[in-house]
Amino acid sequence: MIETTKLSAEELLKIAQYAFVRMDGAWFLSLAKKHGIQEAWEMDVEAWSQFSYVFGKYLRKNVITEPAWPEGFLGALDILSEVLGIAGRSVELRDGEIIVRVTECQTQKAIAKAGVADCGIVTVQTYQGLARGLFGGDAVVEVRHTKNLNRGDGVCEVVVRQAAPAA
Repeated sequence: MIETTKLSAEELLKIAQYAFVRMDGAWFLSLAKKHGIQEAWEMDVEAWSQFSYVFGKYLRKNVITEPAWPEGFLGALDILSEVLGIAGRSVELRDGEIIVRVTECQTQKAIAKAGVADCGIVTVQTYQGLARGLFGGDAVVEVRHTKNLNRGDGVCEVVVRQAAPAA
C-alpha cells in the first residue's frame, strides 16, 4: 500500500484531475436520471458558469493579480486546462481572436462514453465566467464553439474575442 505522503505533486494532480472530471460526470448523470437530460444540461450550464466565475476571481486574487487582455486570459485558460486535465491543446492569436484547439480532453471522453451529448454546451459559459471573474463582473467576451470532437470534428475549437465596451 502506498502512503499518500509519498505521492508526488504530479501524481496527486493526476488523481485530482481524474476525481474532478468523474465527480462532474456523476453529478450530471444523477441529475439527468432524476430530472431529465434537458434540466441536467440547464443546471450544468449554471454550475459551470458559477464555477468558472469563482475560479477566475480566485486566480485574480492569488495568481494573476493584474490581468491584461489577452495574456491574463490565456494564463487563466492554461491553469483551467491543467486543472481539468485537458491535453493536446494549442492556442493561436489571430486578428484579435484567441483560437483554442483541443484534441485530447478527459471531460470530452467521459461525455462521449456516457453518450449524453457534448461538452460544447457549457464551454461558452465557462469561458465567459472565467473572464468575468478574472477581469471583473461586467467583463464580456464573445465565445464561439466552432468545432467539436463529440460531433465528429477532428478537434474542439473555441474562438474567443474581447467584446467592445458598451456605448
